[in-house]
Amino acid sequence: MPDRRTGAALLEAARTFRSRILAERDHIEAARRIPEDLARDLAHAGFFRIHLPEVYGGLDLTPMEAMEVFEELAQADASVAWCVWNGNTHWTAAQLASEVARTIHADPDVVTANSTRASGRAQIVDGGYRVSGRWSFVSGCELATWMVLLCIVHEAGEPRISPAGAPENRFMLVPARDCNIIDTWTVGGLRGTGSHDVVVRDVFVPSSYGSGFNDPHVLPEPRYRLPPFSRVIPGLGAMALGIARTAIETFGEIAGAKTPQRTTQMLRENHGAQVRVSQAEALARSARLFLFDSLDRLWSTVVATGEAPMEGRAHVRLGASHAVSSAVQAIDLLYLGAGGSSIYTSCPLERAFRDVHTITQHIGVHPRVMETTGRVLFGLEPDTPLL
Repeated sequence: MPDRRTGAALLEAARTFRSRILAERDHIEAARRIPEDLARDLAHAGFFRIHLPEVYGGLDLTPMEAMEVFEELAQADASVAWCVWNGNTHWTAAQLASEVARTIHADPDVVTANSTRASGRAQIVDGGYRVSGRWSFVSGCELATWMVLLCIVHEAGEPRISPAGAPENRFMLVPARDCNIIDTWTVGGLRGTGSHDVVVRDVFVPSSYGSGFNDPHVLPEPRYRLPPFSRVIPGLGAMALGIARTAIETFGEIAGAKTPQRTTQMLRENHGAQVRVSQAEALARSARLFLFDSLDRLWSTVVATGEAPMEGRAHVRLGASHAVSSAVQAIDLLYLGAGGSSIYTSCPLERAFRDVHTITQHIGVHPRVMETTGRVLFGLEPDTPLL
């Protein structure tokens, strides 16, 4: 088993990076990407190997340890946290051929970028696939050495149908040098993630460089049976909570220094402001407890049995969605409570407002998820295989 002291060490490293990230925030925002030197140093410190199995040189952290790291980074800058979170594309690493996993991660500082949108086509040919397509929202693509891109598998010119009756999807691992990046990332929130479009035109990908969620596991340990979306989606909640924590701290600083117009009373003495900060604190803390508790319960079950009960999966997804929505409510309370101070780009509340609302647009926490989790809580079958 991996040494659990590693998680504490990486969390401390995230805290150490905080001052540097804060100093780079304006540059990250203006450039719409993480600087090369910062990305390189984050990679060298292990931030892009959080979920990678230990046998391939990864840190192999528990999901809860990973959430703490994403949360901590998001307190400094949500775009940095997002690129680190999205760069940990190791969902199917335990199912990849060992030689492929070792090749891709031979450089311990390698960075990957990904898209889980099945907007590519992988035509079966001798020895592999011919891949073409255009993928959007490929966060951190300018930093990546490898792209992990979801495709619909085609055979004889038609989509190949899986045993479940749907078109078969597989991730194609494509060298970044074989991809073209199209500058499309002109946005409000998470501006520094550089989530541009990526285009691939008729690139050959060997069969062993394709992977799918339903492939047999090469690595047998029970911990690798945690469903990919139970491992990845909680990161959205953790980052939103990190943003909310910074918003709460910022509001405290503003309230202790500001006397609003048409009053002689400091903001911290205002009853409405006191209620808002209490509500925000309760929202953030309670949502964090639910997220971490549900994830810890599912993780403990998987490690002990190799099984991930559907109810546990539903609780984890519900916890992630609840964390994001609670963070949004908390930040909205504080953004309004700070008055005109919060509209300036120099105020962290302004950035928090934009960034957290952008997280709500990720499909992993779409309101539709609540219908799926509700079905499971009612004892019905889930309506999507992605749970």
